[in-house]
Amino acid sequence: MSPTQLPIRRPCPLDRLTDAALAVAALLPLALVLALAWVGLARAEESPNVTPTVCPGENLLPSFDAAQRARLDEAMKTTPHGEGRLFEVTKPGLSPSYLFGTMHLTDPRVLELPAPVETAFNRASRLVIESTDILDEAKASAAILTRPDLMTLPAGKTLDDFLKPDQREDLEKNLADHGVPYGSIRTLQPWFASVSLLLPACETARKAAGIAVLDVDLARRAKAAGKPVDGLETAIEQLEAMASLPMDVQVESLLASTALAERMPDITATMIALYLDGRIGAIGPLTEMVSPSAETGGIDAGEAYAEFEEKLVTTRNRTMAKRLKPLLEKGGTFVAVGALHLPGEEGLVELLARDGWTVKRAD
Repeated sequence: MSPTQLPIRRPCPLDRLTDAALAVAALLPLALVLALAWVGLARAEESPNVTPTVCPGENLLPSFDAAQRARLDEAMKTTPHGEGRLFEVTKPGLSPSYLFGTMHLTDPRVLELPAPVETAFNRASRLVIESTDILDEAKASAAILTRPDLMTLPAGKTLDDFLKPDQREDLEKNLADHGVPYGSIRTLQPWFASVSLLLPACETARKAAGIAVLDVDLARRAKAAGKPVDGLETAIEQLEAMASLPMDVQVESLLASTALAERMPDITATMIALYLDGRIGAIGPLTEMVSPSAETGGIDAGEAYAEFEEKLVTTRNRTMAKRLKPLLEKGGTFVAVGALHLPGEEGLVELLARDGWTVKRAD
């Protein structure tokens, strides 16, 4: 089915689970770094001549019909603070601070900051990112090795224990189509395998070439300029959020991810296009429009997605807002977190405004 033939429909519950799976790479930088490392091992023989700075993938937006474009525009407009990547955060007597939404990717278009963002970053006296643990992968890996339960299944358990026969067959086939043996993920927690499968191979190639994701790039620049860099979460906290998801939700997300993997280059290119335009509120509806519809296998997917969103977005947003308060009260703080943390009634922009800050779009 071509992009222009995609139906306009009410989101299927599984679409929301797929949406959540897609959000993982955008929401959890530490998970992305770990998954990149794992993919590098699992696909060691794949595409040895990939150019580190180029990713395949077509932006689907120009091929969408008027109804599809209208749906994306409506979602962006009706989502609180659904438009914009940079917001000024102020209080009387303090130097302005800034809240910037990132994508945890190495894409050169993502790494190139727009002029207003560059100016705000240079003016700031300190940087705050989601987790400083991503700045030292060796240290983070050592810490995570003390908690293998966060990425692997309990001893004696494999994915076979959680999959129906037909699900196992489909999963094994889809994995083989992408050069990943089922055995390589058989003992991994499904959430971790999902993140790995949704990453374009070019991300692995760029990382191998020494290119950092945007958050790490900003931190390196800040340190080079003598600015302190603070984090809002630890690596363990981030991974605990993922591992706390019920196993049936993780399994459904994994199945949705494998069904979507072939289309990920185009979907990633389209998500980047929306991000660069500051149309953050349209990213979720986009993933719903291109996600495969399927039965959920009996779980209440509506409740499952609500739990996914609560643990990965809402709860973390509240924690971030609380931990940001003393850092923002110093003034001159540049905060860079995943763009999907910004919009919505429980997004960081709204939470900071409720806490007495004046927050306005600055890009």
